[in-house]
This record gives sequence, structure tokens and C-alpha cells, in this order.
Amino acid sequence: MRRMWLFLCIISLLLIIGGCGSKKQVVTTLPPEEVEEVGVAEEKIDPKFAADQKVVKNILAENHLGLGARPTVVLVRKEGRTLSVFRGATPIKSYPVVLGHNPRNDKLMQGDKCTPEGIYRVVTKFPHHKWSKFILLDYPNTRNWLNFAEAKRRGKIPLTAQIGGEIGIHGTEDDLKNLLGENWTEGCVALTNKHIRELYYLVEPGSLVIIKRK
Repeated sequence: MRRMWLFLCIISLLLIIGGCGSKKQVVTTLPPEEVEEVGVAEEKIDPKFAADQKVVKNILAENHLGLGARPTVVLVRKEGRTLSVFRGATPIKSYPVVLGHNPRNDKLMQGDKCTPEGIYRVVTKFPHHKWSKFILLDYPNTRNWLNFAEAKRRGKIPLTAQIGGEIGIHGTEDDLKNLLGENWTEGCVALTNKHIRELYYLVEPGSLVIIKRK
């Protein structure tokens, strides 16, 4: 009886050890992409960037850009008046911004003084005699043209309206306007001159720029 009891104890112990070993094997044989995802999930991210980081991750996935690519991404929140810069899904910096005279609505046509919403690319960047630096976006893109045509069809804008262009991110003639939060542009995103000089060297042609209302 004792031998039988001892035999059962040994078998049970081997099963327990085997079970732990199998669990360990599952963890150590995760595919590289899953191991990378686990690492990202455990990163300590500043809570103020958490919602922005989620948006950026989704956009990178939609554009088939993996976490390993680490492109520069700019996210503008119109209601929050913020511009956040990411390297891949990792936040780098955040700046206050001001917008067009009509800061709430999406841009539909030239002269409506609205800042467009959507996903854009940096076309080029250059020094500007009036606003320090200018980062040009690819507005209007296909979505903007479709919205423009639909707005005309529904009578929301005149049939003679033009879609406009030359939308970008730039500095200011008067930092005080920006510091006071005055939305003074014709539709562009404006930073103080100190901040646009920093941003200028973080982005390159092709960098993603996401502009969201909220």
C-alpha cells in the first residue's frame, strides 16, 4: 500500500512539473510579432498620450506600417488644440496649436476658413518669410474631392466654389496670438515659431499627419 501511495505521488509530481514546463514552452515559442506586441502592451505610456497612441496604432495598421517601421506620425486634435508627434507608436512631444477662423467644421471649400480633417501626407517643407517654417500637406486628397463634389450636389456650397489648397502646418507672425489661443489662420495649423522649428526637423516628406475633430 505504501509503495502504491509513493508511486502515485511520484506520478503526480511529474505531471505538475510537466505542466509548468509546457506553459513555459508556449511563452518562449511565441512568434516574434506577438512577442513585440506583448512588449508594447507592457510599456509605461503617459496617460495623456494613451488615446492618441491608440489612434496612431490603428492608422499605422490601416496603412500597413508595422511597429518596426517607426515612421514619424503627427496627430492634431482640433477640439483639444494639440499637435502630438509620434515615432511609430511612441510619443515624442506635444504642442499647443491654433487653427482656422472657423475651427470646428471640416474644410469643404476655399475661403471657408476651416481646418481640414482626415489623413494626409507631408508633401514638402521649406522656410517661410512670414511664418518661419511651412510644412505643406497633400490637401486636397481623394476624400476631400469626394466631399467637395457631394457638398455641391446637396447645395451646401455654391456651384462656383473652389476646393482650395496650400494647407499646411506653419509658424506665426505674432506668437502672442498663438499664446492667447486665437484661431487666426485661413485653415492651416499654426504653432509658435519656437515649436515649428522643432517640428520642422522631426517630419519629412511622406510623414503621416492625422487631423481629427476630437
